[in-house]
Amino acid sequence: MIAESRAHRWQWALLWLTLCLLALRFCHLNADFPLFHFYDQDGARFTDEGFYTGAALQHFTLGHAYLPGGWNPGVFMPVWPFLVGLLFHFTGVSAVAARALAVGCVCLSVLLAYAIARQYQSKTFACLTAFLLAANALGFFFGRLALLEPAFGMFLLLAIYLAGRVRPDNYALAVCVGVVFVVATLTKTTGPFVLPAVLYPIWANNRKDRAAAWKLLGTALAPIILLMGFAKIIWARQYAADAQIILGMAPLWQLENSPSRLLRFFFRGTWIDPVLFPLALAGFVAAAGRLRFLWRNPLFMIAFLWETGYAAFIVYHYDGPPRYFVTMIVPTIWLALIFLQWMWTANKKVAAVATVCVAASVVWNIASIGDYLIHPQYTLVDASLKIRQLIAAEHASGAASNELLIGRGADEVSLLSGGLPAMDSDGAMPLAQKLDVYRPDWFMHWTNHPAARLTTVESERTLIQRADLPGLDPFDGAGIRLFQLVPKNQP
Repeated sequence: MIAESRAHRWQWALLWLTLCLLALRFCHLNADFPLFHFYDQDGARFTDEGFYTGAALQHFTLGHAYLPGGWNPGVFMPVWPFLVGLLFHFTGVSAVAARALAVGCVCLSVLLAYAIARQYQSKTFACLTAFLLAANALGFFFGRLALLEPAFGMFLLLAIYLAGRVRPDNYALAVCVGVVFVVATLTKTTGPFVLPAVLYPIWANNRKDRAAAWKLLGTALAPIILLMGFAKIIWARQYAADAQIILGMAPLWQLENSPSRLLRFFFRGTWIDPVLFPLALAGFVAAAGRLRFLWRNPLFMIAFLWETGYAAFIVYHYDGPPRYFVTMIVPTIWLALIFLQWMWTANKKVAAVATVCVAASVVWNIASIGDYLIHPQYTLVDASLKIRQLIAAEHASGAASNELLIGRGADEVSLLSGGLPAMDSDGAMPLAQKLDVYRPDWFMHWTNHPAARLTTVESERTLIQRADLPGLDPFDGAGIRLFQLVPKNQP
């Protein structure tokens, strides 16, 4: 009885700490992304929010979500810009609103991860899952950006949770699993790599009657095949040029280089957590050797299939930047906790050492979060607002015929400045042709990016520098240069 009471108090303490850590995610949402640890390797902090909210931004600033020849990832991943667009209908274009939506998705993900763990493990295990998720620094920092990963993870967890509730003759719920998985895939196209993890609970819970299990799996697969097949037909017929740019890959080249990327993956996995990821790997190695009974644990199998599936994507695709590993935080925590749970039954001294290491890692993660929140900086949003104000002032004076800004990261500037008409310089249409078709009067150039875009614009227009905003990336002093574009034949 005393032990139960003590466990109950620990559970409540973990849940309260989880709620506090989740609430902290809403603080300083407009602040710069942290520039310490390994995060400087990820350019997403300067571009990707604009990329993936681009369809919503264009709808509100240019009047149409799709730009012919533009950079249009929303065609293939429409769910996130659709959700952001719905929110912008009430808030107006706002980086804080878009980021708050991402944080909301993370909060629901923590709840779903808790619920899934509770389906197969103890309440204490589920509480530890929620707490470690909320305390993870990688998830904290990237979960505050308007990227695809927060919503993608939420829909994956929802599909896995629903799959865990499918029982014989419950075909309607199996269809829901398939539909939710399609929504996840239309949030981020890497969904198919995690499909085995999503479907496994259906098999695990119904395998006593294999005929019924196969029928339920077929029922879940049917909407996936039908809806994704329909989507692919539309993409092939209507958006072939966009698909070639956004979804194009070189399979043979990727396979040739995959061994070295696999080796690097094992080192980069520590970006998730320097202790939990090695514990998760140790759990897999132990299950492959001595601990065969772990394969009979449904949660272990779900986490294993998720982890290996997404690892295959990272290894096949290219050396994934830190944000790619955000999707692997949940299965890493599950694998590590399951292995640690076994260690406490097998060797308490080793388990105690491992637990202390996990606790030290948690303290390090929380300290990193606290240091960031205590010292927020706003250099990128300030630069974006300055760009918008300068363009608006020039437009008001009649010195420029339009306010359209083009350049790598222009959508990010638009999001952070509250909705400046902007378009990215990449896309299916060559940049020189874009200048003639869309006739932007403004061009922005990141000083640490290759000069190819700048050279192209210089060959087509006369550039007048209007602003130099250095020091936005402290590691290399990179900044933004803003140019006004004037036709070559204009005096």
